[in-house]
Amino acid sequence: MNIAIISPGPFSVPPVKGSSVEHDIDEVTKMIDPEHKVTIYTRRCATYPKSTVEENREFIRFSYDGPGPYLRKIIKHIRKHKPDVILVENRPIYVLQLKRHFPKIPVFVNMHSHVYGSPGMISKEKMKRVVRLASGFITNSEFLRQHFIKSCKIPAEKIHAVHLGVDVSPYQVAKLHYTIKKLRKQVGLSPDDRVLFYAGRLMRGKGVHILIKAFHQVSKQDPRARLVIVGGTGYGSNRLNPYVRELKRLAKPLGDKVRFVNFVPSAQMPLYYQIGDVVATPSIWKEAFCRVNLEAMASSKPVISTTRGGIKEVVTHQGSGFLIPPKDWEKELPAVWELLWSAPYVRTEMGKQALLRAKQFSWYATAQGYLRVFENAVGKRQKEKLPLLKTG
Repeated sequence: MNIAIISPGPFSVPPVKGSSVEHDIDEVTKMIDPEHKVTIYTRRCATYPKSTVEENREFIRFSYDGPGPYLRKIIKHIRKHKPDVILVENRPIYVLQLKRHFPKIPVFVNMHSHVYGSPGMISKEKMKRVVRLASGFITNSEFLRQHFIKSCKIPAEKIHAVHLGVDVSPYQVAKLHYTIKKLRKQVGLSPDDRVLFYAGRLMRGKGVHILIKAFHQVSKQDPRARLVIVGGTGYGSNRLNPYVRELKRLAKPLGDKVRFVNFVPSAQMPLYYQIGDVVATPSIWKEAFCRVNLEAMASSKPVISTTRGGIKEVVTHQGSGFLIPPKDWEKELPAVWELLWSAPYVRTEMGKQALLRAKQFSWYATAQGYLRVFENAVGKRQKEKLPLLKTG
């Protein structure tokens, strides 16, 4: 089967600046069985050549000067190299143009969150047309699948939940890395500090302000507690916007108990997770999946997260971590922190459970989930092409 995958366009694949959709494309396509040919259409950048071939993957890169010109270049290439199936990543609007040019090729949409299917990004009328024209949809959680069934009236049989994966190897190898002590010192941590760790973009939906407010209470009861916040306002961006200024104002009374670390490329993150003892993801928006939780668990770290979105499909409450509703963080985080440090075996056991849980989410399983969806569509198309046998 020849599979064409169209990345959104603003970032490159593999990602240079840590962008999550592009990271997922790279990881899942590495695991697609070698008998399938995968063509990945993505943005041209200085890091990579115009086109590259890696085993059964071919990267075709075009300049990105807006979605229209970008998609037109891809369509021109697809016309010469007709694939069996097309997967559009996180841009349902692209389906309308693609189906105009390739009405007989099955086109799927992989939705990574609710954002690009919402009225702010695509009109309800256009989204209805996408639902009608697309062969199907993939989501990274059952929560997101149910969201689109309700909000866009996508027939249940036409939308499939396939969880993302994680490769635990680099996170486990990083646990033994000789530079961990040096990195902790570089961040300003002492050997006996107890570190609560956040990784991700600094945006209101991620709830970083809730984390800092709750940490004020933790700090009162545990003078050894420290909070490390790793991330920028966007992928590769460390600009000071109003929200980041708000976070720094909230953290100021805590002095050096809160450390802000700028954006870290994803390749270095396995090492950075090691400087934390517990990882916090205080999301207040409807997180579709929250990959940070999976990476933290792959590092054997207990996770303190929220009950929002699809998070509970990944983190098991009182198993691999704790799930606290956003409104209860100030009240409940100190109690959870006390439990984790007054009974060290709880933290150790949760770390073990976290790793076991992370191992249940492999990129190979994700790839197989995608292939099952594609093979069903291609199989139906081939049956439709078969000539009717004359009888009598």
